[in-house]
Amino acid sequence: MIGEDNQKFMSLDEEKRERILNAAMQEFLEGFKKASTDNIVREAGISKGLLFHYFGTKEKLYNFLIDYAIDIVQAEFIDLINVHHKDILDSIWQLSLLKQDLSNRYPTIFDFLTRVYVDGKDCPAMEHLERLYEVRAKMMQDVFDHCDRSLFKDDIPHDRAIDVIMMVMNGFSQQKVDLLDKDRIGKNVKDNYDSYLAELKEYLDLLRQVFYK
Repeated sequence: MIGEDNQKFMSLDEEKRERILNAAMQEFLEGFKKASTDNIVREAGISKGLLFHYFGTKEKLYNFLIDYAIDIVQAEFIDLINVHHKDILDSIWQLSLLKQDLSNRYPTIFDFLTRVYVDGKDCPAMEHLERLYEVRAKMMQDVFDHCDRSLFKDDIPHDRAIDVIMMVMNGFSQQKVDLLDKDRIGKNVKDNYDSYLAELKEYLDLLRQVFYK
């Protein structure tokens, strides 16, 4: 959660605040150690003194950014998901569209959080990220628990079908993490996400043909 120490930054006008945040998230795609505050201030159009006035150190900026990104994803992505939607494949598609809407405002927010995950033990605030994955895991479990199993073909084990869908989606997500680890994500966010949605739709259509009546 965002602390009182950052209230001065949060009181900035929205356009300037989001410009700084987006510049910082973009730069930290390089990883915490490689990220340069010089690049952040240049991209954000502010002085370095002003950046450190708000955050003090690079690590405090990074910690704040993780908490802020998690709060935004929680409020504008996870909390908006209808976990009681009966069609599991439609729920997955809904997730992706909500993710796209949030990405339009913060183009690198999900890539940034993925980079934090990829950094692993090298991340100075890994524990901050744990609550996001705990909430996300619970949300996904709710999606699967509330799905309408009568949509599945009668001659297949429904639990196994759900397991396969989960494995396909987890594998698909891991593929995107692997791409980020190879520094091939985050350079053109809109094209990446349009490509992601097109590929995801192909998987969902195929899963629907295989498992649904």
